[in-house]
Amino acid sequence: MRIVGGNASGRRLVAPEGLDTRPTGERVREALFNSLASRIAGCAVLDLYGGSGALSLEALSWGARRAIIVEPRASAQKAIRANARALALEDWLELWPMSAETAVRRLAGQARFGLILCDPPWQAGLSQTVRDELAGLLEADGVIVVEHPFGSSPPAIAMTKCVRTRKYGRTGLTYYQEGADSPRKSASLGNLADHRG
Repeated sequence: MRIVGGNASGRRLVAPEGLDTRPTGERVREALFNSLASRIAGCAVLDLYGGSGALSLEALSWGARRAIIVEPRASAQKAIRANARALALEDWLELWPMSAETAVRRLAGQARFGLILCDPPWQAGLSQTVRDELAGLLEADGVIVVEHPFGSSPPAIAMTKCVRTRKYGRTGLTYYQEGADSPRKSASLGNLADHRG
């Protein structure tokens, strides 16, 4: 497993021990960050299901200014710290050792992000708490990306609209922005590069 783009391109990452983590594949990460390339520089990133940290570390490699990784499991936290050290990115990353539900409650009213990444366990998906709180953590022109099994219905996220879904093998990536009923204006994703699998 490697970083696929940006300043740390080609650098190897370690995965958490055990079978509980399903790291996002390199092809999917490359397509995701190519599609968002014009939005990453200077962006604040929230990664709610950290795993190995690959998604947040990829974002930092592509020029994000900071990232919060949420991950409750000790084995995954160990891998995230090792990967951040190996890439010399510790100063731009915060590791929150808690559940996604706890994190979104703590962040409510405290911070907003230009990019929110969600790669939850596929069988569980996004909980109702996370789906209710995510839009309140999004900057006005921000993007939420949810990874899920392609063919399953993308989750409904309160106060957002689903703007596109892309397929990469068995993996689906669904992009969201603020919905029409949101009190803040949102920028269109129409300029996203289209990378189909």
